[in-house]
Amino acid sequence: MQPRKKRKSLLKDERIAALNHIGAALLSEHNEQQLLHMIAQTAVDLIGARFAAFSLRPINEQGELLVPSEGNMFHLAEVIGVTDEQRELFSRMPLGGEGLLAPIFRYGVPVRVADVSSLIVQRATAESSLEFEQLKGSAQSSAFAYAHGKISSEDLQSLGVPPGHPGIRSFLGAPLLDHAKQVRGGLLLGHPDPNRFQAEDEALLVGLASHAAVALDNVRLYQAMHARVQELDAIFHSITDGVTLVDPHCRIVRENTQAQRLRHQLEASPQGTSSLDVLLYGPARQALLGQAQQDRLVSLVNENHEPLEYRVTSSTLYQQLSPGDPTSKKQSIMGAVIIWHDETETRRMLRERHVYAETEARRSLLQHILDELPTSVYLVHGYDARLVLSNHAAKTLWGASWSQGQSMESFLQENRIQIFRTDGRLLPQEQLATLQAVRQSKSIYQHQEIIRHADGSSLPVLVNAIALDARKTPLNLPAASHGERDPVALVVHQDVSALKEAEYLKDDFIGIAAHELRTPLAALQGFIELFQLQLTEQQNVILTAGQQESLQNVDQATRRLVDLTNDLLDVTRLQAGRLELRQEAMDLVSLVKRVVRRYQMIEGRHELVLLNQAPFLIVFMDVMRIEQVLTNLISNAIKYSPDGGQICISLEEVSTTKQALLSIQDQGIGIPVSQQGRIFSRFTRADNAQANGIYGTGLGLYLSREFIERHGGSIWFQSSENKGTTFFVALPLIAHAFDEEADDSNEAQIIS
Repeated sequence: MQPRKKRKSLLKDERIAALNHIGAALLSEHNEQQLLHMIAQTAVDLIGARFAAFSLRPINEQGELLVPSEGNMFHLAEVIGVTDEQRELFSRMPLGGEGLLAPIFRYGVPVRVADVSSLIVQRATAESSLEFEQLKGSAQSSAFAYAHGKISSEDLQSLGVPPGHPGIRSFLGAPLLDHAKQVRGGLLLGHPDPNRFQAEDEALLVGLASHAAVALDNVRLYQAMHARVQELDAIFHSITDGVTLVDPHCRIVRENTQAQRLRHQLEASPQGTSSLDVLLYGPARQALLGQAQQDRLVSLVNENHEPLEYRVTSSTLYQQLSPGDPTSKKQSIMGAVIIWHDETETRRMLRERHVYAETEARRSLLQHILDELPTSVYLVHGYDARLVLSNHAAKTLWGASWSQGQSMESFLQENRIQIFRTDGRLLPQEQLATLQAVRQSKSIYQHQEIIRHADGSSLPVLVNAIALDARKTPLNLPAASHGERDPVALVVHQDVSALKEAEYLKDDFIGIAAHELRTPLAALQGFIELFQLQLTEQQNVILTAGQQESLQNVDQATRRLVDLTNDLLDVTRLQAGRLELRQEAMDLVSLVKRVVRRYQMIEGRHELVLLNQAPFLIVFMDVMRIEQVLTNLISNAIKYSPDGGQICISLEEVSTTKQALLSIQDQGIGIPVSQQGRIFSRFTRADNAQANGIYGTGLGLYLSREFIERHGGSIWFQSSENKGTTFFVALPLIAHAFDEEADDSNEAQIIS
């Protein structure tokens, strides 16, 4: 008997030592799943069980139980000694306080059964669900009696094991109790043989379950603390102010992201050492001496001589005294915390916000002023004239809302708006004043257009499109693809309906007056020619010099009146849209030669030079109107060159555009720059021409432009005051000169 007792004593000591060792190991484990596995495996190894299961009740993040201990509310957390299929089955199987588990899960007492098979209540004897519920009630009653010490474990009733569960005969289970003695779960052991677990095994399992409960609480407490530390760390680094902690030796212990950024920024600057001493280490030394500072403003200057402003707060960190310790009479300093904030950016943002508020107020005032204007005003940018802003009058003028950022072409198409010339012809997109301003970066003044809305109504307008310098226009507009700023134009539309009505009345009056003057002027001119003819035939009648001069003056004045009457009638036809062109294919070269020779016969003070680089240029034209244009341009060159000189007339073919190009160059008085934009308008004459006493009606260039453009051509000029003017006329060709015949045909004719 003595050796047997000795062996049992040694086994007990080994178990106690193993229990103490596992207890220390459990307290150091922070992974819950590994902890549960270690507990279950330790129970199997120490007690000699074949199976071990760990069941737990669900809890919330604070570790509070979520469900009562009654019912199938436990879940399997870990299992030892089963197959993978059985583990998968048990993980989906809820556990509850029924049968042999009721004392453990409901009442928190351990259960040890020598042979489970002797306690099983056969479910087959229950012929109905009601009878089975009665068996469950009987089992629960026996569990209650066992938990209160009224019966032994041999009197408990078992409801058997679920399908797929490994067979067991010996059973041992202990509850996991928290500090409030609430059941958190259970540690369950089993063996296929009976009588495998003894009283000392039960005591060992109860002790192990107690260690497990404490270890689980520690793990969850550690996890909660770890989560809280991460939250605090995230909060610490998200603080917009720089926060730095230093130890008693003024060494940085910890700093948040903003403090690290500010420190690195200052270290990289030329004044890094001195700046850090003023902002960080100086306040830290003062705080370590117990001299805290609150919101101290520190001003620095960077290498670019830009002011920098920081606000610094330093506090002393004291070591917490032990309560009731008589030796701790004075708090010891354990470090300092410095909070520093770069107010430079904040103040800059405040200034920018103030500037933005002022800008918005001014923009609002400008928009209010623009909306009160009776004329349409809008601002566009980009090659396609996208809208920036507009006033209320613009919406009324267009009869539609132009969306911000929408191109002009898209707006016109979307709202079926068309723009016409004053003579009723459709104005091409590229000739719109707005598009000319943004595409050619030039200002267009006093441009007449007619807006036709979708409902058919028309509105005559006077357009001024002013091209603005994008570099001097602070509109925050996007840069163009090539990196330059988009062109910007300010466009003003003035409704000239009333003026047009008055102009129509004036044109009617001019047309009537010109028509009524035509008949008497024709009669007067006929009488003068008849009188001159009679004087020539009657040689005995001799006029004095004064009489001859008077007769010539009357003849010249009559011719001027006839020319003015014809011009006025042409203007009236143009304005009324009744001008008809009789176009036919003709040679422009021969026409120009004929007109030049006619002027040579009557002009002696000027030298006319014709430079012709093509044998012929066939143009589809109204010969009378093109001859009228040539006459106007050549007579102007002669008239506005009062000192005489050379007049060069050039004619050539432009193969790239398939056009005939005519130029007439004089060395006369030129056209002032300020008046060049209006020189093709009706009744417009340059100031220097009037100052020199040069006669003119101001209709020739207007009629010339209308005639040329109705032929599909274009007319323009280059002029410098007191240096001369060159007019250019381009007309489309319908046949080209033969290059091989033109090699030796460059012709220069001087007619003097």
